[in-house]
Amino acid sequence: MTRVDRALGAIAAVTAGAAIVWASNVPLTPHAASGAVLRLSWRSRPELIETCRPQSEEALEKLPAHMRQALVCDGITASYRLEVRRTGIIVADQIVRGGGLRHDRPLYVFREIPMPLGDSSISVRFTRVEVRSSDVDSSDLLGPPAGGADAPDGSRAMSADSRRREDENRRRQRAETVPAALSLDADFHFTRGTVILVTYDPEGRRLLTRRTGVERH
Repeated sequence: MTRVDRALGAIAAVTAGAAIVWASNVPLTPHAASGAVLRLSWRSRPELIETCRPQSEEALEKLPAHMRQALVCDGITASYRLEVRRTGIIVADQIVRGGGLRHDRPLYVFREIPMPLGDSSISVRFTRVEVRSSDVDSSDLLGPPAGGADAPDGSRAMSADSRRREDENRRRQRAETVPAALSLDADFHFTRGTVILVTYDPEGRRLLTRRTGVERH
């Protein structure tokens, strides 16, 4: 990939992010003028489904110090099913994946669903498609360093501090990804011009709603 391609990719990512932010805050007039809208709009990082195995001390010693990792992991980036129901009837059903050729970049959700005026029970589900083969935390595979917890750093290829930093980095990356399942169930009263926004709160790791638009009775 050339520098130009990387630059264009970065510009495209920034533009897409800005578009999502703008769309989350500005009601679109075609639907709002004639009825009501349920808008789903968020950006999140997909989970990496990994199979990990610990590296032996012998294997680590053969690697340069800056390339040593206690765990070797192979995996794929998760995809998610977005399903929206109104009073039990499916009104949206699609698979969402992260951006990029390997789908390892942030994913974007943006859907606008016209709503009839009056009361509606809305159900939103955002669920990981892939099933983990194991629920074992990768940090559990790190285990105590070879030679024992009290062994001097010189007796092993990776120090306890390096292993701890690797573990902390993995935990941080997992915390930044979207959960395996998100759900929201709520009742709304839609009037002309109502826009109900469903979005993702990365700090609370949950879906939440906000009412926008200019309502007309």
